[in-house]
Amino acid sequence: MPRAAVPRHVVTALRRASTARAPIRTQRAVPARPIDPSQPVGEPAAAADQSAFAAHRRLPWALSCIVGAGLGFYCLQLYVAATKPCHNPNIAELAQQKDVAERYDYTADSFDSEVGFSELLMGVNGMRRKLAEKCSGHVLEVSCGTGRNLGYYDIGKQGIHDTRQEGKVDSLTFIDLSPQMVEVCRKKWAALFGSQKEMNKLKHTLQVRFMTGSALESMPFAPTGKKYDTIIQTMGLCSTPLPAALLTNMVKHLDTSNPDARILLLEHGRSYMPWMNNILDNSAQKHAEIHGCWYNRDIGALVEEAARQTGLEVVNERRHHFGTTWIFELRPRPETVRKEAAPDAPAGDEGKSAESGGWLSKLVWR
Repeated sequence: MPRAAVPRHVVTALRRASTARAPIRTQRAVPARPIDPSQPVGEPAAAADQSAFAAHRRLPWALSCIVGAGLGFYCLQLYVAATKPCHNPNIAELAQQKDVAERYDYTADSFDSEVGFSELLMGVNGMRRKLAEKCSGHVLEVSCGTGRNLGYYDIGKQGIHDTRQEGKVDSLTFIDLSPQMVEVCRKKWAALFGSQKEMNKLKHTLQVRFMTGSALESMPFAPTGKKYDTIIQTMGLCSTPLPAALLTNMVKHLDTSNPDARILLLEHGRSYMPWMNNILDNSAQKHAEIHGCWYNRDIGALVEEAARQTGLEVVNERRHHFGTTWIFELRPRPETVRKEAAPDAPAGDEGKSAESGGWLSKLVWR
């Protein structure tokens, strides 16, 4: 059977199609993604970013859980201590508290490291500074310990624009029952102000003395042979077996004829919260044997009684840390100052001098 005839133009088109080359498609080059060296090889970057983001979100949650657990445990311990029955209900009475003052002979070298962090955390260093900056004239520091107030007294030369030019303190006398504590205090002074450069910054007439002795007995007067303008004690009433007698003896060495004379106290004692007092009473015996102080005494009552018996008045009283930290500022009563200044003056003259200050004297203006 004859093959069907194919038109010539169709044959020509088929031949051209068979011999033509297929077109080459070009693709745009995609830049390679940089490799993160912190990620494992072959792990997708997106997955790694999600993992890091999730880790950052978990970190604050984990920290908050740890802090919350710590606070919860601490609160639980406080609750247990506050509700625990006191084994000795009379432990706050002075008759129940033995003398532990000699403990400082053994803790002098480590005392600063034992109390340093807690005082920093509780802001006690700032309280020491504010109290020491109030000292003026001839200053006696009773129960000076290791000299934790040394760097806070106004004993340096002032700026060139200051009309006073020099510090308010004329002399410093440090006394403590423990010779080991006094020696640490002396070494600390040498470390702070022993170099010639630091000595040049001090008030050129400043006199400094370090002494060992009992503050319950007769203490040396100021370098001038007179009584002191300021007596300061920090954390001392808790360490003596006779706190009232100590306060009375401090008044004997204060120049009560000076209306600007002051006794400054920073102490720790009983709280105004019963549950806190229960904690203090339960741990007072152990604390006294380790640290040498009874921190559950009613400091306010002791100071008020001593002030009443010695002719002083409390012009400033503050409490911190649930009332367990006490700050006092005492001064001679106006009638005591007038009596010592003019003991033979008639009553009429006394009344006149009292009125001479007007309403400013009633506001303790100074």
